[in-house]
Amino acid sequence: MIRPPEPTPAPEPLIPGMPADLRRWAFEVARTVLLVAALYLVLSSFVVQPVEVEMRSMEPLLVEGDRLLVDRLSLRWDTPRRGEIVVFDAPPPYGDDGVPFVKRVVGLPGETVQIENGRLYVSGPDAPPSRLDEPYLPAGTLTLPQGTAGTRIWQVPEGAIFVLGDNRGESLDSRTFGPVDLGRLVGRVLVRYLPLDRIGFVATRD
Repeated sequence: MIRPPEPTPAPEPLIPGMPADLRRWAFEVARTVLLVAALYLVLSSFVVQPVEVEMRSMEPLLVEGDRLLVDRLSLRWDTPRRGEIVVFDAPPPYGDDGVPFVKRVVGLPGETVQIENGRLYVSGPDAPPSRLDEPYLPAGTLTLPQGTAGTRIWQVPEGAIFVLGDNRGESLDSRTFGPVDLGRLVGRVLVRYLPLDRIGFVATRD
C-alpha cells in the first residue's frame, strides 16, 4: 500500500501568533509608509520643499511662523524674475547657522542697483538709472544703506541677483552681503500653507 505524500507545512508567520489577515494588513501599511517616505524625499529634493519663516524681514507679507512651499524645479531652466520671492542659502558668515533666507528679487544679472534719497534705482548695461516701482512696500518705506561701508551702488554680475527684504529696516540682505550667486538659490516661494487663516499663493510682481 502506497501512502500519500505528507502535506507541505505552512510557512512560519513573520510575526508568530499573528493571524494571516492581520499580517497582510501590516505588510500593506508598511509598504505604503515606505512609498510615501520615498515620494516625500524625491519631492523635497527635486520639486518642492517646505520652509518656515524665521525672520521679520518680509513683513507684512510674510511673518515669523509662516510655512511655505518652495518650488525647487523651475530654477533649473528659468532665472528668477524681478519681484519674485526666493529662498536661498546666504553667503558666509551670514548663513553659517543653516537657516535659509527669504527675500525679494530687485536686481537681475548684469544690472546696476543703487540707492538715492531712500529710493531704489536700477539700470541695465546701456540704460540710465530708473526708479524701481515697488507697490508691495508699505507706504512711506525708505531703502537705506547698510553695513559699515554704507555702500549705495552695486554691479550685479552675470549668474547673480540682488535681493532685499520688504521690511527694509529689519532686513539683512544684499545691501550687506552683496549680490547672491544663483547657485545658492533653493527655489521660488509658491504658497503659504500654514497658518490656515493665511493659506494661499504668495503674491509676487514681475
